[in-house]
Amino acid sequence: MVDIGEAQKNRLAQRLAMASHNREDSGQLLEATARALHSGEDGSASQLEALVHAFENERVIVPIRVEEDPRVTGIHAGEAGHDPVGFLRVETVAGPAIAAFTSAQSLGAYDPNARPMALSFRRLALAALVESAGKVIVDPSSRDILIPRSATSALAQGDHWLPAWKDQELRDLLFRQAQDECSSIIDLSVEYAGMGVCRVSLVIDPQAVEEADRAQLREKVLHTIDVLNSNKRLRAVADDIQWVPRWGTTAG
Repeated sequence: MVDIGEAQKNRLAQRLAMASHNREDSGQLLEATARALHSGEDGSASQLEALVHAFENERVIVPIRVEEDPRVTGIHAGEAGHDPVGFLRVETVAGPAIAAFTSAQSLGAYDPNARPMALSFRRLALAALVESAGKVIVDPSSRDILIPRSATSALAQGDHWLPAWKDQELRDLLFRQAQDECSSIIDLSVEYAGMGVCRVSLVIDPQAVEEADRAQLREKVLHTIDVLNSNKRLRAVADDIQWVPRWGTTAG
């Protein structure tokens, strides 16, 4: 991590105060965000959930775009709606995402020359919905925590995020729909697989058919996956879905 001295902290506080109007904000790691980062392994469901909930009330750090010469543009940064924030887009395995940093130190570790500015996550989320299909990557190149579209969409609207894998009503809906299509599916679970991917496991009764009928069962299961994949409620809360049919008695 980058060691920030008192003089640099004071300069950071002046910059951050212009955006946040909080003179105590020197770009430090905030309390709820710090707790969230230690609530699970990097990229885990528990860490992601805690971090999204922390961002309901706590800001992030983004780099400031260097102001263009006002003698050329005729405008100063921040005037007449001109946005001084230069959102940084990062390529991830899930596609392009806007970068957010949990502190000025984490931004400095990524780019020592970057100028930090505090920004509410809600504002960042609104930009991400337009610029990166709703994806935000937190502390790229160190923690690489991907905030999925469903979370940024919820925070952009000031709502509390309910992850797909915590939505029991969604799970029950999918299970009923799966059994309507294929009675050999005896259980279903929704889990977080990392980097914005939801894993839906379909548990198939191993006693359902004889060996000779497995080809027919395979076609039924594939058809069921096609039907579930078009479920509007699921598509609204899951960016990428991994379907896992398997033999068993329960999803646990």
